[in-house]
Amino acid sequence: MLQYMQDRTSNTSRIRPDLVVVTGAGRGIGKAIALDAGTNSFVLCISQSETALEAAEAVRKAGGRAEGLVLDLEDYKEAETKVGEWISNSSFQRIAAVFAAAILGPQGSLMNSNLQDWDRTFKVNVLGNLAVARAILPVQKQSCFGRLLFFAGGGAAYAYPMFPAYAASKAALVRIVENLHEDLKGEGNFATAILAPGAVETKTLASVRASGAEIRTTVDIGEPTAFARAFIMSETCSFSGCFVHVRDSWPEWLNSNQVFPGKDLWKLRRVE
Repeated sequence: MLQYMQDRTSNTSRIRPDLVVVTGAGRGIGKAIALDAGTNSFVLCISQSETALEAAEAVRKAGGRAEGLVLDLEDYKEAETKVGEWISNSSFQRIAAVFAAAILGPQGSLMNSNLQDWDRTFKVNVLGNLAVARAILPVQKQSCFGRLLFFAGGGAAYAYPMFPAYAASKAALVRIVENLHEDLKGEGNFATAILAPGAVETKTLASVRASGAEIRTTVDIGEPTAFARAFIMSETCSFSGCFVHVRDSWPEWLNSNQVFPGKDLWKLRRVE
């Protein structure tokens, strides 16, 4: 699959983004995607700590172009302002964004968790990422081009009471991506998606294991990285607005004239 993605990339260079914004770029999947994206585009690495600057430096050392922006997405108003200022002081027009920032939040049942911790989880996972999206959307709409990739996780498709706020925030993002797709219809060459990346060996997964969860199957970090590359470099995306697992048959619906089958496939729906 990785070779397939490399072959497709060579055919789509004429419409590749000139800027890729990555939240959660300081570590894990976000950092891997930032490093990969730096081979084709300028990358804005966003993280709540100095790891944002370290990720940008790693992109530059690999021969790419990047800048780091330290932002705590919990303060989503400041996040929107700071990213908006950065964008307004740049000349980038074709923008893609990968929203990988997330925290696990409180562990345990509703009665045994603190709503203040729920509040922080939603501010980071949902509102913080949406604030960054709001900051870049005006330029995307002006240029009639945009790629917006979010990340789901445990609880987006099933009950996940071990980390209930995280699960609820990820389920919310699935519907938000569906809504964004509808918002952007007719605005130009836009695509939105939310990816279930599988269980990748990251610090987050280590925390999940430490809580007592059983992880049966893991996924190499190269798989969600390859998906992100293919998605943001795609000419067209038939599954825009959908909730995609990294091991779904998604390659056949990128850069294809095929009509994606079924209005309820890869959606947040009740099944009867």
